Amino acid sequence: MGQEDIVAQSEEMLNKLTRAELVALNRAIVRRIKVMDDFERFKANAAFYPGDWVSWKDKHGFSHRGWVTRVNTKTISVQAEDDPEDSWRISANLLTKLP
Repeated sequence: MGQEDIVAQSEEMLNKLTRAELVALNRAIVRRIKVMDDFERFKANAAFYPGDWVSWKDKHGFSHRGWVTRVNTKTISVQAEDDPEDSWRISANLLTKLP
């Protein structure tokens, strides 16, 4: 069974649900997506440890380097190399580990 078949069957089933059932299903789907996002974030964060050297680009496209000071639940805390008072909280998927 292909993905198109699954989508078509799902749409048929959805058309038979009441509003309350659709709301409950929506909540379940949102919960599942959050669990999947949390797992991906956990996997990405697990690659970094305090003391690791990393690089990243800011929202203006400028490159920065620094070292990991802490691994948080959703972000990695990084101390910028060029400014000791410049601390960043960055999503792990935006960081590149340096040798």
